[in-house]
Order: sequence, then structure tokens, then C-alpha cells
Amino acid sequence: MMKWICGMVFSALMLCPGAAAEKPNVVVFLIDDMGWTNLGCFGAELYETPNIDGLCADGVRFSQAYTSAAICAPARASMLSGMHPMRFGMWNHLHFITPGTKILPQFLKENGYQTWHVGKWHMGNAKQKTLPGDMGFEKSAGASIAFGPGSYFWPFGCDPETGKPRSARMSVPEMFKVGKEGDQLTELLTDQIETMFRERDPERPFYLNFWPYSVHSGQETSPELEAKYRRKIKEMGLKPTYRTDEKTGAKLLTSETNAVFAGMVETLDVQIGRVIRMLKDAGEYDNTLFVFYSDNGCTTQNVPCVPLNGGKNSTYEAGVRVPAFISWKGHVQPGSEYAKPVYICDVFDTVLDAAGIAQPEREDDGVSLMPVLGGKSLPPRQFVWYFPDERAWWAQRPNAAIYDERSGMKLISFFNGDEDEMYDLRNDLAEARNVASRYPELGVELKKKTRAFLNQYYQTTKAPPKRFAAGVEKFLSND
Repeated sequence: MMKWICGMVFSALMLCPGAAAEKPNVVVFLIDDMGWTNLGCFGAELYETPNIDGLCADGVRFSQAYTSAAICAPARASMLSGMHPMRFGMWNHLHFITPGTKILPQFLKENGYQTWHVGKWHMGNAKQKTLPGDMGFEKSAGASIAFGPGSYFWPFGCDPETGKPRSARMSVPEMFKVGKEGDQLTELLTDQIETMFRERDPERPFYLNFWPYSVHSGQETSPELEAKYRRKIKEMGLKPTYRTDEKTGAKLLTSETNAVFAGMVETLDVQIGRVIRMLKDAGEYDNTLFVFYSDNGCTTQNVPCVPLNGGKNSTYEAGVRVPAFISWKGHVQPGSEYAKPVYICDVFDTVLDAAGIAQPEREDDGVSLMPVLGGKSLPPRQFVWYFPDERAWWAQRPNAAIYDERSGMKLISFFNGDEDEMYDLRNDLAEARNVASRYPELGVELKKKTRAFLNQYYQTTKAPPKRFAAGVEKFLSND
């Protein structure tokens, strides 16, 4: 409760006199599988992202933003609930949010907001009534249980004759119905946003989730964009380079040499630019809180995320550290940076705070970032990740990890018998030097914290793969 009171007081002080009653619009861009360095504003040189870079320049850039899980569905549930995914029993991409959970759009809708979701959902299903329309969104487009589109071009993973999905997990049948031969998915989803915006009630604020399927694999772009970036890669003299993970043998790309991915990033940037221009043309830009986040890291066998180690589905930094920023005209110092950790769960608290809505009387795992927007710092925190499976191609072995902001140390505890690893992230961002033997007491302390956190939720969390279950239970029992 004190967290909410402090945040609300700070929010009120930031607002201009007479404007306290005006609720901001909210736009949340949640990108799929975008790595930490895959934007110009985060250091990319090949990719062209002027619209996203411009939006970031208007706000505060988070250089140590973390997701709650290095995989899609759990991270998405955290963003909309403010809670660690293990509270819902989620750790994998096949798990869904608990039916009946009250999430962000429901709170906003109760307080006068128009609520729209466009794009990937992946955190619920029709049977359990956990699709956007069941959970507070008045309008939605392109949302289902699918984790990928099958194709980024029409028919979007559907049979072109019948429209039936070839795979429920890899198709977007709703967009098949409104699209036609040659249509590109991200562009078509932006068309849906324009329609929703055009038909809105201008007297009421709106909340928009734009969760495009991009840049999830399989990667696909137009022949023109692929050719453009092949030329650019050649002109820049770029060659494929890799780093190899010693434990798994994963060959992780370290150079920006994927022309198809570069084309996907440009298409995404252009469509986000359309949304920004739409709001500017309507005079709504200055009264809109923009949140940009990626759900997890990139597929680093074909997309670079240097200098980070690992990749999507791994608890190394490339799996859990993602590009993120917030922009809100008049409430954020343009071009600022916050170098301390923020968390995907913070989005829930921040949006409610900005909208002047009381936090619900329940535990959550985020904090409002409103003080950060005003130049303040948050108290030190700890973050725990749990992924009891392996993804050798992204350097992932079954483990749980904890980051302790106060010490700057990250401990990874493995469930397959491998020795602990500890990294000093302040001095070793690449997680190249295991310092566990140098800090045994801290290692014991952090392992206890990890075990205590996991034990709160393990009995109600979906079971790990059988081959790792004994290792998980041994860890939890401290044997």
C-alpha cells in the first residue's frame, strides 16, 4: 500500500496544474524475441529503426531491463498482471494464465478507458476464457493461442483455399479473413489499429496493446528488403562471426549479418512509425504514455546480441535482458537513461499509477516506475528466473538464476548436476568469468533466496521435463 501512496503522490506532483484529472492514453509495444542490441538506440549499426529511436529519444532508455521469463507466454502474463509467472504455474510457452485473473485492461476499463489489443496473445485460450475479449479488451485483432504466424505474408499459416489453420500454434486465421494475397502481417495489424483509432470515442482515453508477432522466427521479409540489406552488409564489409558456449557447444552469432532479420526490423519500425504519426496527427501524442519492451531475448544462432551470452529461453543475459524504454511528453526527461534494473512486471504498476488508479489489494512483483520517470532511483531488488529445461542451441541448461542488484552478482544453479556459476555483471556483462569460487558465502545466501522463492510456487507450477525433475526437487530440498 505504501508503494502505491508514494507513487501516486509523485505522479500528482509531476502533472501540470489543472491537468490532474486528464488520464493519459497508453500504448504498449511488446516485441517478440527482440534482442538487447537489435535497435539503433541500443547500439545496432545495420538495422534501421528511426521511428523507434525517435520515440526512445523522447523518453528514458532502460539499459538493464529484465523480463520475468526468457520465453513468450510467461513474460506476457507478467506484463499484464504485475506478477512473476510462477504465480500462475507458468514457465514454458505451452502454459496459460490462470482463468479469472484480473489484469491491466480490466482495471483500465473500469476507469473509463477504451481497451484494444492487436497482435500476438499466446497466454490464454478459448476453452479457459483467457483470450483478450475475455480479459478486459473491448476490441482485439490477430490474437489467439499461436506463438508464431506460420508466415508473415498472407495466408499467415492458413490453407489459402479454405482458410483453415495448418497449425493452431503457427497461424493467424483472423488476419487471413481480412487479408489478401501479398499482404504483410505487421502492416495488416497496423491497419486494424488505425480502424480502432478512427472509430474511438475521442472523449475517453484509450489503452492499446500493439504486440506484433515480429520479430519471432521463422524470419521472413520481402525480396526488396532482403536485397537492400544484403547490399548494405556487403558495403559495410560485415562477415559472420560467432562465439561458442563452452558447456553446450552453442554457436552464437556476434555480427549483424542477417539480411532477412534486418528487413523484419525495418518493417516493424515503419509500422510503429505509423502508430506514432497517427497519434501526432490527432493531437494525442503529448498525452500518451508509450511503453516499449521485448518479451525475451533473441534467437542468437541467427541474430546477434553481443556482448551478451546465451539467447532466447536461456537465463543468461541474452535471454532475459531486453531493450526497453518509456516515453511520455512532459513527464520524462528526453534522451535520459536509467542504468539500474527495471522489470517487465513494473509495466502493470506504472500504467495504473500514471492513470491514477489504485493498485489492487494483492501481492505483485513489480513497482511503479513513475519515480524513475522523474529522475529518481528505485531501491535495490532481486530477480529470479526459472527454466527447468535445456535449449542447447541457445546455451541453455536446466536451471534457476537470481540477480542481486545490491552486489551486482548473478547466480545460476543448475538442475543437471553442473556446478554453480556466478557472474559479476557490473564488470563482466558477457558472463565470461565464473567467480563462484571467490564468493562462497554470497553464493550460499543467493542460493537460499532462490530456493525459498521457488518453493513458494513449485507445487502449483507446471512440472519440469521428467529427465530434470529429480534435479529440480533435489535443489528445492537442499540435498
